[in-house]
Amino acid sequence: MAQYMRTQNEFMLNFNKVDKMKIFKLITLTTLTFLSSLSMQAQQVWTLEDCINHAIENNISVKRQELNAESANKTYFQSLMEILPNANANGNHYLNSGKTLNTETYQYEDESFQGGSFNINTEINVFNGLRNLNTIRKNSLDLKSQLQTVEKVKNDITLNVSTAYLQILLNKELRDNAKEQLDVTLEQIEKTKRLVEIGNSAKGDLLQIESQAASEKAALTSAENNFRISYLDLSQLLNLDNVENFEILIPEIPDITLAEDISSAKDVYNEALGFLPQIKSAELMLKSSERSLAISYGRISPSLVFGYQYQSRYNELATNIADPNSSYPYMDQIGDNGSQVIYLAIRVPIFNNWQTGNAISQSKIDLLDSRLYLDLQKQNLYKSIQQARTQALAALDNFIANSEAVESMEEAFRYTEQKYDVGLVDILEYKTAKNQLNKTKSDLAQAKYEYIFRTKILDFYKGEQIKL
Repeated sequence: MAQYMRTQNEFMLNFNKVDKMKIFKLITLTTLTFLSSLSMQAQQVWTLEDCINHAIENNISVKRQELNAESANKTYFQSLMEILPNANANGNHYLNSGKTLNTETYQYEDESFQGGSFNINTEINVFNGLRNLNTIRKNSLDLKSQLQTVEKVKNDITLNVSTAYLQILLNKELRDNAKEQLDVTLEQIEKTKRLVEIGNSAKGDLLQIESQAASEKAALTSAENNFRISYLDLSQLLNLDNVENFEILIPEIPDITLAEDISSAKDVYNEALGFLPQIKSAELMLKSSERSLAISYGRISPSLVFGYQYQSRYNELATNIADPNSSYPYMDQIGDNGSQVIYLAIRVPIFNNWQTGNAISQSKIDLLDSRLYLDLQKQNLYKSIQQARTQALAALDNFIANSEAVESMEEAFRYTEQKYDVGLVDILEYKTAKNQLNKTKSDLAQAKYEYIFRTKILDFYKGEQIKL
């Protein structure tokens, strides 16, 4: 019996040890899973900078423009290679049957024989109207222009993502305002119920304020939907595969400084001209068109070519003059028949069906078009800056006016609410005051974010990164 008890105790001791180990592992696994979950959730909170970087890295338009830049780089590289000498080799081997001229003896032979030849030649352009040099410069400008186009697409994405990001912040504030107003109305319903119970308010007032609550619930639902849609818009700009846990960081928006000076459109424009990629790209395209015109004029000029050629031949019927009775091996013939030529050739274009003239005319047209395109880009830029500045000033005026209006409306609503609580005003006046307050708060939020966005665009035109 004692032995049995000892066995039981040992069994329970081992069981407890095993059970404790399992529990310890389970707790550890659960803790790690929980911490991992928290980490994953933390990683899902995106800053504006995160959104911009992700959108640029995963945008198809950016990738396509980068491929165009790579193609332009290959073209530029090829133009550099054109200044090097070329080298070519060719050869042939034939089997002749029947009567034919033997080129070794210059007599007709009526038998089958084999023969062949080969040559190697190389040429280098000494001068061709500076076409190679101008082509290198043109292709270099085209490459730089394409790289600026890549930056232009990235800038467009930056502005689009920033707009969508700020739209989320605006819709969140509108949703929060709608929820706050609904909470106030629900509290007022409870107060009205008590007034109805003690006979200080009519049943109709309760029905009216419940109708107000129903309208505000609908408004809250609409605000919630707009908030979700703005999240969807941003996630689509980011090309996210999964948007279920997508969440942006809600930054602390600093108070708008009313004394803040907004730079003039001319000052912003002058700064933007120095670095904006669409302007740089148009300037480079203009210089490229100038190189194209120079290339076209170069086709009028004579070209000077320096060349070298080595050639040799083999014929099965050939005889060795030094030893006519012996065979004449292939390699011996190649060595004996080899010849070299070094030449300097000048080629003068006289008439080529007016191709050169038309090429010059077309290059002149392209040059004029490039100048107009640069002017158009500058014009559009100045208009955009003017528009952004005017909208920023208008938004600031709206913000100031709506700030004063909200302050007045809040005071007026508190006064109306107090009078309604004691039965001095009817439900219609109460609803009117509350709706006016709601509208003014929404207008204030829209004016604030409109001002923030327009000033950020102006800062962007001045070379500053968009940050919140």
